[in-house]
Amino acid sequence: MRRSYFLASLSFVALLVACSSPSASSSQGDGESSAGAPSEAAASQAPSQAGGGGGGGGGGGGGLASVDVTITGGAKAGHYEVEITEGGCSTGIYGPNSFTVASTAVDPADSFGGAHVTIYDASGAAGGTDEQFSAAFPFDNFAVTVEVNPYLDLGTGTATLDDQGSTATVTISGTSSDGDQVEATIECHTVTNL
Repeated sequence: MRRSYFLASLSFVALLVACSSPSASSSQGDGESSAGAPSEAAASQAPSQAGGGGGGGGGGGGGLASVDVTITGGAKAGHYEVEITEGGCSTGIYGPNSFTVASTAVDPADSFGGAHVTIYDASGAAGGTDEQFSAAFPFDNFAVTVEVNPYLDLGTGTATLDDQGSTATVTISGTSSDGDQVEATIECHTVTNL
């Protein structure tokens, strides 16, 4: 019941944020630019094995937010980077002290669907929180989701939020209930305050 409530509310958040955020990409769903050539992001997105690169999230990408995640273990082990082009980062969806990241469209459009993060206690996450957050990293249109969700006892970890008002950085370090290790950085290039 708790998991279906989480997924239903995640869908609602994605829809709400998508309706309030402009699209920042001219890429089509097949990883090609509108001119028909592969987009630069699609050319650089191929997942590598965990530990094969990565670092902190790069600031200033072309989308609403940049997602950089490394998964160690499990079927989706690897390093993934995408730009969120629809959805994005917002405050206030679950009350005045909440912070969310929703990926309704990403560039390059590939099997990795970005990040869906809810921090229920944003002020507490300034120093790192180990209970009041949920993070889902969907693949293949949600056919597979790597989820670190201490809020619902589905894995363990820490979420840290560096909220600068108009921009923010979310860092997730945790383990899914299946034992997958997740290290993620989301650079919010813009934050919508609801």
